[in-house]
Amino acid sequence: MKSDAVPPTAPATTYTVKSLVKALNILKVLAEEARPTYTLTEISRHLHLHVSTVHRLLVNLVLQGFVEEDSVSGGYQLSYRVLRMGLRVLDRLDFRRVAQPLLQDLNRRTQETVHLAILQEGRAISIEKFGSLQPVGLDPRLGRVMFLHCTGVGKTLLAYQDQEIVERLSHLEALQRFTAHTITSVAQLYRELERIRAQGYAVDHEEAVEGLRCVAGPVFNHEGRIVAAFSVAGPASRLTSARIPEVAKLVRETSQQISYRMGFRQMR
Repeated sequence: MKSDAVPPTAPATTYTVKSLVKALNILKVLAEEARPTYTLTEISRHLHLHVSTVHRLLVNLVLQGFVEEDSVSGGYQLSYRVLRMGLRVLDRLDFRRVAQPLLQDLNRRTQETVHLAILQEGRAISIEKFGSLQPVGLDPRLGRVMFLHCTGVGKTLLAYQDQEIVERLSHLEALQRFTAHTITSVAQLYRELERIRAQGYAVDHEEAVEGLRCVAGPVFNHEGRIVAAFSVAGPASRLTSARIPEVAKLVRETSQQISYRMGFRQMR
């Protein structure tokens, strides 16, 4: 049978449509940068493209319903059509549906924010959240991007990767320091990953944000491959060193329950 797939040896540039790539880069800016809206000029400067080029592409993205103009700021932002597309992707993640009730229970029992995250392009991306009703909680936004070397879910996702992947990701960029507790040495990071594998959970001791701690656990599929990580996070004033073992026990139990329902039988 004839295949329509692109031959693996074909040069990437052979099939590049430059205007499409530029339009997708605009969507990336609107999706991944910190601010909710960006003006035409700001997008142009960010992508080093001529204003007229960006304007032409934005007009088409607006007409197709992927981008909308904010009437207050005059800037551009992603539309709800993009959100619907993203939610369709999330709906295909079986582990997310399996994990939801168990993470809700963990959220109820700990009274702290619970995140579910996946590994994507060298970062941990939040795909599910259950916020805390406590006076001080963690930012529970979906789509939140987290570094691998200094967050509970990030270190957990990294700990169960093949060695060559760990080496590539850990050397991809310098281990940036965010607090006095951030791991900035590759050797220290490797020791931390060994500890995570041995105990079955990770702890973020104020490594990404001063005053915030979390305990994270892995989610394995039926092949024993890690597909996600989740964490219980809260202020250090509540998630104290004395409380960590209690929360870690709940995280390990939840990890085992979700993974078991995913068909994983060899508990770590």
